[in-house]
Amino acid sequence: MRRFFALLSAVFTMHAVAPLATTASAQGVDVIRGRVTGPDDKPLEGVQITVTSLSGNVNRVTRSDRGGRYTVTFPGGEGDYFVNFAAIGYAPRRFEVKRTADQDILVADAKLQVQASTLDAVKVTAPREKVARGDNPADVGGTEKTINTSGLTAAQMGDLAAMAASLPGVTLIPGADGDPSGFSVLGLGQDQNNTTLNGANFGGSNLPRDAAVSSSLVTAPYDVSRGGFSGGQFSIRTRPGTNFIGNALSLNLDSPKLQWTDKAAQALGQQYSNLSLGGSVTGPVTTDVAFYNMSYQLGRRSNDLATLLNTDPIGLLTSGIAPDSVTRLLNILSTLKIPAAVGRVPSERLSDQGSVLAAFDIAPPSSKSGAAYNFTMTGSWNKQSPASSSLLSEMPAHSGERTNWGASLQGRHSAYIGNLLSETTISLSDSRNYGTPYLVLPSGTVRINSTLTDGTNGVKTVAFGGSPALATSQGSTSAGYTNQISWFSLNNKHRVKFTSELRRDDYTLDQSINQLGSLGFNSLADLSAGRAATFSRQLSPRTRSGGEYVAALSLGDSWKVNSDFQLQYGLRLDGNQFVGVPMYNPQVESLFGVRNDHAPNKVYASPRVGFSWQYGEAPQVAGFEGAVRGPRAVVRGGIGIFQNMPGSTTLGGAVDNTGLSTGLQQLTCVGIATPVVDWASWATNASLIPSQCASGTSSSVFSSTAPNVSMFAKDFNAPRSLRSNLQWGGPILNNRFNASFEGTYSLNMNQAAAVDLNFAPIQRFTLSTEGNRPIFVMPTSIDPASGAIAARDARVTQAYNRVNETRSDLQSESKQFKASISPTSFSTNLTWNLSYVWSSNREKVRGFTSTVGNPLDIEWARSTFDSRHQFQYSVNYNFFDVVRVGWFGNIRSGSPYTPQIAGDVNGDGYSNDRAFVFNPTTATDPTVAASMQALLNSATGSAKDCLTRQLGRLAERNSCEGPWTHTASMSVSFNPLKIKLPQRATFSLSISNPLGAADLLLNGETNLKGWGQTPFPDANLLYVRGFDAATQRFKYEVNQRFGSTNPAFSSVRQPVVVTAMFRYDLAPTRERQMLTQQLDRGRRTNGTKAAEPMLRLMYQNGGLVNPIATILRQSDTLRLTQKQADSLAMLNRWYSIRVDSIWTPLAKYLGALPDTYNPDDAYARYIKARQTTIDILITLGPGMKRLLTPEQLRKLPAFIASYLDVQYLSSIRSGTAGAGGNTFLPGGGGTTAVMGGGMQTITIMR
Repeated sequence: MRRFFALLSAVFTMHAVAPLATTASAQGVDVIRGRVTGPDDKPLEGVQITVTSLSGNVNRVTRSDRGGRYTVTFPGGEGDYFVNFAAIGYAPRRFEVKRTADQDILVADAKLQVQASTLDAVKVTAPREKVARGDNPADVGGTEKTINTSGLTAAQMGDLAAMAASLPGVTLIPGADGDPSGFSVLGLGQDQNNTTLNGANFGGSNLPRDAAVSSSLVTAPYDVSRGGFSGGQFSIRTRPGTNFIGNALSLNLDSPKLQWTDKAAQALGQQYSNLSLGGSVTGPVTTDVAFYNMSYQLGRRSNDLATLLNTDPIGLLTSGIAPDSVTRLLNILSTLKIPAAVGRVPSERLSDQGSVLAAFDIAPPSSKSGAAYNFTMTGSWNKQSPASSSLLSEMPAHSGERTNWGASLQGRHSAYIGNLLSETTISLSDSRNYGTPYLVLPSGTVRINSTLTDGTNGVKTVAFGGSPALATSQGSTSAGYTNQISWFSLNNKHRVKFTSELRRDDYTLDQSINQLGSLGFNSLADLSAGRAATFSRQLSPRTRSGGEYVAALSLGDSWKVNSDFQLQYGLRLDGNQFVGVPMYNPQVESLFGVRNDHAPNKVYASPRVGFSWQYGEAPQVAGFEGAVRGPRAVVRGGIGIFQNMPGSTTLGGAVDNTGLSTGLQQLTCVGIATPVVDWASWATNASLIPSQCASGTSSSVFSSTAPNVSMFAKDFNAPRSLRSNLQWGGPILNNRFNASFEGTYSLNMNQAAAVDLNFAPIQRFTLSTEGNRPIFVMPTSIDPASGAIAARDARVTQAYNRVNETRSDLQSESKQFKASISPTSFSTNLTWNLSYVWSSNREKVRGFTSTVGNPLDIEWARSTFDSRHQFQYSVNYNFFDVVRVGWFGNIRSGSPYTPQIAGDVNGDGYSNDRAFVFNPTTATDPTVAASMQALLNSATGSAKDCLTRQLGRLAERNSCEGPWTHTASMSVSFNPLKIKLPQRATFSLSISNPLGAADLLLNGETNLKGWGQTPFPDANLLYVRGFDAATQRFKYEVNQRFGSTNPAFSSVRQPVVVTAMFRYDLAPTRERQMLTQQLDRGRRTNGTKAAEPMLRLMYQNGGLVNPIATILRQSDTLRLTQKQADSLAMLNRWYSIRVDSIWTPLAKYLGALPDTYNPDDAYARYIKARQTTIDILITLGPGMKRLLTPEQLRKLPAFIASYLDVQYLSSIRSGTAGAGGNTFLPGGGGTTAVMGGGMQTITIMR
C-alpha cells in the first residue's frame, strides 16, 4: 500500500509541471485531429482549419504544421462539428465530423484540390439538427445511456436518483424523511454507485431543473479512466460554451385544488402546495472566447401534516389504528406528563429548498496549445420542519427539524504539451446536515393492537417522547485532483491515456444517538403500568472525525484498428488509505484470535477490454453534401472488473466500538432488568434518567453493560464486479424501426456482511411447533411477559455484547437482457418508444441477515431488487397542432419480500428471523390458528399464494412477491401560437399518476384498485406477545395486513397531481442572434465586414434547407424513378428562382448597411424574407410527400423530412425562440432547434 502511494506521489510531482486540466472520467474534451494533403498527396503547411460546434456555433481556428497535421480540442464537446479548410490557391472544403460509434478521436483528414478558374462555388445553407444535450461521448461498450427527462414529473425534475431511475432496468430507492433517494442497478445497493460532475466526485443529490447539463448512467465503461464504483456511475457534464444568449424563467405551481385522491389519502395529508421559481442564463462574455452558464431554483413545499392528533377516523383506519386506541394513548401520555406536542400542533410540513449551478469557460479559439479553462460552482440547501414526513407513527413532539446544505467548486484546464494533451481537475466540496429535536426526553415506543371498524385487526408501533436520533450533525469535506495525459499516434489510430487521481475525504460527526435512552412497551396496558419490555441507552457521546485518501492510476489505449473497428483496453489501479485506525484491544485478540485495529487499506487492479464494430451504411441518406452518414449497425461489448471504493465513514463503527473504556458504552435492559419508569422526574431532571439496569439485576442475563466491538477482517476487500456485455443497435424491418438489444452478466464479488464472533451457535432447545427452529438461549433467558430475549445468554464471553467482524466473502449474480424499439420516420404528430428488460438477481446471504437456522450459515436467494420483468414506454401525440400530449409509463413485476417475525426469537440478538407459516388446521395455539385462517380468507393475490405454498413450514427468504405495478406520468403542452401566447412563452401541465384518476373515476373511492400506486407490502407476519417457558413456545399475534396491497391499508398514497408549468424565454431568437453577430463583424465588433456577394451566398436560403435539392443529390440511394426525378427537378428550379428573387435584394441591402445600422429594421426584413420562403415550402411540402414512397420517406434524415411537414414549418416560420427552441414540438424541441447549431454553409464545387 505504501509503495502504491509513493508511486502516486511521484506521478503527481511529474504532473505539477503540467497545466491544470479537466478530468478524464467524464471524457471532457473532444479531440479533432487530421492531416491535410494536396492533389499529389503531399502534406500542406499553413492551411487554415476552422472547426465549428453545431450546438453552440463556437469556432476553433488552427493551421496545419509542416507535416500537414493539426489538432483542435473542444472542452465539454458534444461530438458533432463542421470542419472548414482554406488555403490560398486551393479550393475550400467543408464537411461534418461526428461521433457515430464512440470514437475516442474524431479524425478529419482532407485532400485539397487546386483552385480552378472554371469552377464556381454554389453555397448551400444547411441548418443542422441541434445536438441533444445528453449526446455524451459514450463508452465503447455501449452501456452508457443518456438520461431523457421527458418522463419525469415536475416534482422529480433535477432529482438525480429519479433521473437515473427513468432508465429501463434501474430501480428507484426512495429516501425517507428528507433523506435523498438512491437507485439500484443490476440488483446492487445504492452504496455501490457514484456520481460525478465533469468527472470529479459529486456528493449532491439534486440540481436546478433548468440546469444546462447532460447526464448519463453507465454500468460497464471499458475506459479504465472511469472507476470508483461496482454498480453504476451517474455522470453529469455542464454544457459547453455557446455564442448564443439564453435567458429563461420558469415557474411551477401546485395546489390541492389541482390534486385528486380519495378521502383517506386526504386525511393522511397526501396533498400539498408548492411554489418553485427557476431560471437559467447562458451566453458569451467574448464571442468564441469566454462563456457563462448559470441556473438556479428556489421553492417551498407545504404538505398537509396528518398526525394522530388531527387525523379523522378514515385516516386512522388506513394507517391501522382505531380512534379509541389513539384516545387511550393520549390519555395515558397525559397522565404520565409526556407531551404529545410542543407548542401548537403543526398542521403542515414545510420543505424549503434552493439550488444553483454556475459555470464559466475560457477557451481562446486560436490558442496554439488548445488551452481551455473552466470553473464550476454548485450549491444546495433544504430544510424540513418537521423532519418526519408522516406523524401517524409518532407523536408530533417526537419529531424535530432537519437542515442540510452543500457546495462545491471545480477548476479545470486542458492544454497541449507537444503531442500530449493534458487535462486536469481540482475540486473542493463541503456539506453539512444537522437536526434539532422538539423535545428533550427519553424516547418510547408502544405496540398497539386495535380492532378496526372494518372488522380486521391492526398492529401499529407508535413513538412518543423525544427523538433519539435527531440531535445529531455531520459534516464532510472533499478535495480532489485528477490529471489525464493523452498521447496520440501520428496515424491517429491510438489514443493512450494515463490518468492519476487523488482525493482526500474528511468528515466530522456527532452521532450521539439515544443519549437519553429508549423504552419499548408491548401494549398500552404495559405503558400505563410503567412496565417496559426493554430499555437501552448510549452512555457515552459518539463524536468523532476521520478521513481517507482515495487514489487511482490507469493506463488505457483506444485503438482504431480500422475505420469500422475500435478496441479499448487498459488497466486501472485503485487504492485507499484511512487516516488513523481503531484503538487496539488486546483482549479481543486473545478471546477471538483477530485484531480489531485493522483498517481496510488496499490496492485493487481492474483490467478491462471492450470493442465497438460498425458495419454497413445506414439506410438514411446524408442530409447535405459533406454530412456524415452513419453505419448500418453497431456491435459493442467487452469484459472487465469494476471496483467500488469504501467511503470515508466506513471505518467509523470500528473506531467507535473498540470494546475499550474509551470506546462507545451502552446499556441494555430486558424484562425484569428494565428500570423503574418515571417520566415526570426525567422531564425535569435529565440526570435522573437511569444509567444502569434495575437494582439487583446486574448479574442477570437480562442486564448488559457490555460494549460492542466492530472490526474488519484482515482479508476484507471492497465490493467489485466482473461484468460483461454484448450489444447490437441499428435499424430493423426495412428501416421502419430503430432497435437495440443488449445482454449483461455481472458476478458481484466481495459483498460485505458482518459475522458476530461473540455468538455461540449452541442449540439450547428447539421450537417443536415451528419446524424445530433452533433457539440459542435457555428458556429462562426469555421474558415470559413480552417474549423479549436476553441475547447475552448466547455469547461466547460476557465481556462483550456483539463482536461484529465485517467480511467480504459473499457474492451475488446479475443477469439482464434489454430490448428497445422506436420508429425511424420523422413525425410531428406521433412519436413513441418501447423498452423491455428481463433480469435475474441472486445473492448469497448470511443468517445474521435472514435465518431460520444457524445465523452463521450462508445460502443463495433472490435479491431484494429482483424485479424480473419491466416494460417502459412513451407516447406523444399532437392534437390539431394545438395540444401535444405525452404519456410515459412503467410496468414492473413485483419485488420479492420475506415473511418476517417482528423481533428476535432465536436468541442471536438480531431481528432477522423468518416466520413459521402456521397451518390453521394443525396449529396448536387456537388464537394463532384462528388468526391465520382469517388472514388466509382475507388475503389476495401473491400474498395468499405465498402463504398457502408454505403452510406448516419455515418461510424461505424472499419467497413472496409483490404485485405487478403500472405507474405513469403525463404532460400536456400547448402551442403558444395557437393560444395567443408569445412564441417565446411556454405553458404546460405535468400530471403525476394519471392512472390514479382513472382508478377514482372508474372504480370509485370505496373500490380502488391501486392503479398508479407503488405498494409496499408489510413483511411482518408475526408479532411476539410473550413466551410460555413450560411448553417452550412463543406467543404470537398474526398481522392481518401481512402482504396487503389493498389501497385501503396503505398510508402512503400518490395523489393525482397537476402541476402548472410556465416558462418564458427572454433571449432574442437564434436567427436574430446569428444575423446580428454576422452584421456586427467589421461594424461594431472586430472582424471583416461581409460584402454583398458573401452575404448573398450566406443568406440566399434564409438559413433553411432546400429539401428538393437534397433529395435530388441522393437520387441513386433513394432509387428515384424517372418521373419522380423529373418532377423534383422542375420543382427545384422553380423554388430556386423564387428564393433567389427574395434573398438577392435582401443581401444587397444588408451589404450596404452603414456601421450604425438599425438591427431591428435589418431583422424585420430578414424575418419577412424567411416567412415568405417558408410559405413556399408549406405550399410544396405536401405534394413532395405524396410524390415519394413511404420507404423513400423513411430514408430521409429527420431534419430533411421536417421541411416537408406543414406543422413543423409553421412552427418555425417566425424563427426559433431564444436558447431552447419551441418545446411544443417532439422531444422538447426536437428539430425545432435546427438553428441551434447555427447556419451551416456548405460549399459544393461543380
